[in-house]
Amino acid sequence: MQDRHPEDAAVPRRRALKTLAAACSLTLAPLAVLAPAHAADAFPAKPITLVAPFAAGGSTDMLARVVAKALAAELGQSVIVENKGGAGGTIGAAYVARAAADGYTLLLSNVTLTSAPALYKNMSYDFSKDMSAISLLGQVPCVLEINKDLPVKDGKEFLEYLRANDGKLYYGSSGVGAALHMATASFLSAAGLSAIHVPYKGTGPMMVDLIAGNVQFAIDTSGSASAQVRGGNVRGVAVTSRDRDPAWPGVPTLRELGVPFEMTIWYGISAPAGVPEAVREKLHAAIEKATRTEEVRTAYQSMGMQVDTRGGKEFEQVIAEDTARWITLVKDAGINPS
Repeated sequence: MQDRHPEDAAVPRRRALKTLAAACSLTLAPLAVLAPAHAADAFPAKPITLVAPFAAGGSTDMLARVVAKALAAELGQSVIVENKGGAGGTIGAAYVARAAADGYTLLLSNVTLTSAPALYKNMSYDFSKDMSAISLLGQVPCVLEINKDLPVKDGKEFLEYLRANDGKLYYGSSGVGAALHMATASFLSAAGLSAIHVPYKGTGPMMVDLIAGNVQFAIDTSGSASAQVRGGNVRGVAVTSRDRDPAWPGVPTLRELGVPFEMTIWYGISAPAGVPEAVREKLHAAIEKATRTEEVRTAYQSMGMQVDTRGGKEFEQVIAEDTARWITLVKDAGINPS
C-alpha cells in the first residue's frame, strides 16, 4: 500500500468545509434579503417621536398632537410629540435629520422648511437630501385679508387701490421668512407691486394691528382668518388656492383677479434619509388611514385644511418645486432673515 502524505489526507476535509460553507451561504442569503422585511414587520417595536419644529400652542403643534394620537392607534405604539422650535423650524428639522434612519424619529414638516435654503447660510442639513419624504398630511388655503376701513369693497378694488398706492401700504406677516411672509412677497411679485413689510412674532399680534389699521393687508391661513372675517373685524377679498375654497365660496381666487399666483400651506411627515422603504410604506399607509378618522377630519375642518396624502416621489416633487420657487423669490425680492 502506498503511503499518503498528511497534506493528501487534508484535501477531502478542505473540500467538505468548502461544500459546507457554500451550503451555509445559500441558506443565509435569503435570510439577509428577508431581514429588512422582518424589521418592517416588527415596526414599530417601541414608541415613535414626532418632532414639531415650532413652539407649543400654535396650529402646527395642535396638528402634531391630533395626528400623533391617530397614528398611535393605527400603529399600535405611542407617538410622542416633542417641540423643538426656533429659526423658522430649522432647529427641529436639523435634529431629525441627524437622527437614526429607522422610522422612530419623525418630523412634522411644512412648506416653511422649503424656504430655508434660500434664507439661511451654512445650514447643517439639506431638507431635500437629508430627509425622507414620507407623506403629505394636507393643504391649507390662504386668504388675502384687508383692514375693514379701507375705501374698497372687494378684491378687484383692493388691487386697484394697491396699484394706486404702490410702495406705500403696509402688510403684516408672522415673521421674516415665515410661510405667510413668503406668500405675501410672492403675491406682490406676481402682481408687479410693492408694499412695506412689518413682521410680527406670530399671527396673533399681526391680526391685532391689521384690525387696528396699523397694517393694511396680510395673507393668513384660511382657518386663522375665518373667525376674524366672519366676525367682521377684517375683510377677506381673495384666496390663494388654484380653485375657489369651499369654505369661502363667494371669494375669488387671485388668478380670477388677474394675478398669476397660487399657494397653499402644506404639512407633511418627513424622516431622516435612508429609512427602509418597507418602513416608509408602512408609515404612509398608517397616515392615510389616520387622516380618515373623525377626530383628524374635525381638526382639519377647524384649520381650513384639505386632506392630501401624496407620498414618496410625489411629495418629493412638491418639496423640489417649492424650494426652487423660494430661491428665485428671495433673490429677486432681496429678502433677508432678521
